[in-house]
Amino acid sequence: MSPSEPADRNRSLAVPPDLESVLANHAPADVAAGLTEEVRRDLVAAGAASVQALVVVGDLRLSGLVLREAVSPSLYARFVVGFTEAVRSLSGACGGWFDKFTGDGFVTFWLYPDEAHLPADSVPEFCQAVLPASEKLVNDLRRTSRNFPTGVGMGLGLDSGPCELVRIGPALTIVGSPIVGASRMATGARAGETIANVHLGGLLEQEFARSIGRAPAVERTVVRTKEYPEGQEAYRLELGGAALAR
Repeated sequence: MSPSEPADRNRSLAVPPDLESVLANHAPADVAAGLTEEVRRDLVAAGAASVQALVVVGDLRLSGLVLREAVSPSLYARFVVGFTEAVRSLSGACGGWFDKFTGDGFVTFWLYPDEAHLPADSVPEFCQAVLPASEKLVNDLRRTSRNFPTGVGMGLGLDSGPCELVRIGPALTIVGSPIVGASRMATGARAGETIANVHLGGLLEQEFARSIGRAPAVERTVVRTKEYPEGQEAYRLELGGAALAR
């Protein structure tokens, strides 16, 4: 081996993957094709780009207790991996991006140019599809648990606004206050609920009111969050025409 070979190998490992392969890790080709040239240029040149995003965070309620009671940690991991791949597939099919698995949930997002063009059709479609997938996960976990607490299930939280799309090696992630807001809503949601904060919920309510076809109903509710332990106003999306009881 020549003295230059290790240095050459290190240089090759340091070369970042091309942008298309990075995008392919998070969205199907037809969704990735919707990225503007400006966003692509910024991701290549600076590793970050300013975007508007609607964020959906899923949070598995009482996941710590479920893991503790699992008969087999490897089965628990297998079920969670299967669910994560289902979320990735569903988000892409609904025009969205899969950001990451969080250990007890997920982060997904939809890009849009401005508030007049919110993804008000595709996001509810995703939420309506992912909740049954989460019910299958819960049933699988129940079958392989020594004991099983009540109230286990996926809560969904939504928020939107300015974000930064950041490239980190072979991955993309989204950062900004909407991720925090969606996480807070997911934490405040009960199993099976889809909760949007008051700003996004009000916008969706207006969008749904203008819809010619069937649209989800929204109703005001109150959730308790870390910042507002006494409760903060929010909106609950009633997917599939059925209200989800608090």
